[in-house]
Amino acid sequence: MTEDEACQAVRRFIDAWNTREPTAFAATLQYPHERPTADFAGRVFADAATYAAAIDFDQALATGWDRTRLDAAEVVQAGDGQAHVAGRYTRLRADGSAIWSNQITYVVTEKDGSTGIQARLAAGLDDLSESDRQANAAAAVAAVESYLAAFNARDEEAMTDTMRFPHVRVGRGGVRTWRSAAEYRDGFDFDGFAERLGWEHSEADSMEAIQVGARGVNVAVRITRYGAGGTLIHSFDTIYLVTEKDGHWGIRAGSSIAPSP
Repeated sequence: MTEDEACQAVRRFIDAWNTREPTAFAATLQYPHERPTADFAGRVFADAATYAAAIDFDQALATGWDRTRLDAAEVVQAGDGQAHVAGRYTRLRADGSAIWSNQITYVVTEKDGSTGIQARLAAGLDDLSESDRQANAAAAVAAVESYLAAFNARDEEAMTDTMRFPHVRVGRGGVRTWRSAAEYRDGFDFDGFAERLGWEHSEADSMEAIQVGARGVNVAVRITRYGAGGTLIHSFDTIYLVTEKDGHWGIRAGSSIAPSP
């Protein structure tokens, strides 16, 4: 998948929304499909028919919405069959005035010869002051740093304390959801993970808050895994959606692109 193909998938998605045809809109997505947000309840859409049945254009029309404009679509991470596209769109009234602008990272995947959106990581409205934006960005980055520190310490409880549940992971064209911290810990085996990869620790090569909302921040991270003696295992790219509840920031969702050799 090229960067242009990934961005085209996002443009098709917005164009289909503007048709007000649920079937056409649902056809631009990959399944199972999820849209994690700060208030995400864990709903997974298994197929296009299920998604189309859930769409209610009357809700959007009641706000004065007439159409949506795609303001930006930039590929921030890409790999074999998957790309992360940082997007911004604005809902418009019939006279062209703006209702609000939203920030989403689109996880675009290629499966069975088709390209579509597997998941949408919603950071939220683009309406913060610069001081609030900087504060939220710093809090989100700190949450990711705490997660990586707990991971390297092989501390399962500390790790899930840095996460929000329901928790979503997207990768290799699939989507998985854990309903609780206990469910996540029950299914994770640090010793098995370390033995399988020859892993000793991970390091973040880069970390940047790329989209910042009032209760959601998308953080782009480049991670390298190392074995004993600092031997390089592989590097990979991840987007973490970090969300806030009751003053606590935690990782709601993550989308990882397959590690490079």
